[in-house]
Amino acid sequence: MTCGSCAAKVATRLKEHPDVESADVTIDPPQARLSTTTALSNEAVNEWLRPLGKYRVAEEAAPPAAAAAPEKNAQTYRPLIILLGYLLIVTFAVASPFHWMHAMSLFMGGFFLAFSFFKMLDLRGFADAYRSYDLVAKKWPGYGHVYPFIEFFRGLAYVTFWQPMLVNAVTAVVMAVSLAGVLRAVLSKQAIRCACLGTVFNLPMSTVTIVEDGVMLGMAVVGLLAGLL
Repeated sequence: MTCGSCAAKVATRLKEHPDVESADVTIDPPQARLSTTTALSNEAVNEWLRPLGKYRVAEEAAPPAAAAAPEKNAQTYRPLIILLGYLLIVTFAVASPFHWMHAMSLFMGGFFLAFSFFKMLDLRGFADAYRSYDLVAKKWPGYGHVYPFIEFFRGLAYVTFWQPMLVNAVTAVVMAVSLAGVLRAVLSKQAIRCACLGTVFNLPMSTVTIVEDGVMLGMAVVGLLAGLL
């Protein structure tokens, strides 16, 4: 498989099998996770996939994917830590006179603009990685290609203070869905990479990703509540 549409095609075919209850096919790692009513051999699955042409499952597919997962240590997260520190410094330097809501909006804007930039450097790679854990991208592969642009325009809206209530509401929904996917991936102990900074940096999915999405969700909710009071 080379793209999200390939994975979607394989998943659709697998779900049509009478003994398959659910099928989750990912690009990174390249694997298929099946829930079946009866045991299915690789040969049986490959025979079912034959009408699609080149797609096959193999015994040795899982180990390489696990070995490719990045380690979880401070050095691994160094790019993310530097970027967040940079955004904090710029926010406090620009938000003068300081007002916490003003500063929060600038920080969120800078966050989304910076993260969308890294995602756009390899749009297809990001979309494939994102689909391995995001709930919406799993159902609609095209969402991974659209998401960086959604993030970019949200960043512009925050730094220009455009329609804060609307933007905070959209951000709250988007980040809640994203957080749900991250929680599911982390709790299931999947050895997959986080796509928050695209494919430029090989970051592992971990509690750091949960905190990152949770903080953005919390800020959006605080912004909504402040606008209502």
